Amino acid sequence: MNKKVLFRISSILALIFSVTGAILMLVTPWSYWWTSGSGGGIRWWVSGTVGVWTAGVGPFLILAAIFLLICALISLLAVLPGKITNRTPLIISLIFSIVVLVMIVIGAVLTAVIMAADELYWEFGAGFYGGISGTLLTILFTLLMIVTWEK
Repeated sequence: MNKKVLFRISSILALIFSVTGAILMLVTPWSYWWTSGSGGGIRWWVSGTVGVWTAGVGPFLILAAIFLLICALISLLAVLPGKITNRTPLIISLIFSIVVLVMIVIGAVLTAVIMAADELYWEFGAGFYGGISGTLLTILFTLLMIVTWEK
């Protein structure tokens, strides 16, 4: 397979995975939590979700999704012939996707610490898993784009 075909395929895949990761981070829960207790002969359960709609978490997820959408735009430009004239936009896309990965890892650690401190049962949701897998695959295919780029 020649470099141009590999570049085009990796551009399309980076586009797909960055858009998918951004959408999942925006529309699905980052994590779920639940707890239960009893008092006065009554047993109760409380549960909730953490996502874009949650104070403090929303701006973080929106910013990460915006960075992934910028990566998607750069990948789209790479698919179109003649729109990318040097590697600089590809390197910018790689930097943005690495920043998103760092944001997701920090967010995951903070989620675990906060949930443990509140003594809640919890698990990550599709927002986390979609974000991290979409970002990792975006990094992979952006690296492949950089390696196979030709003028």
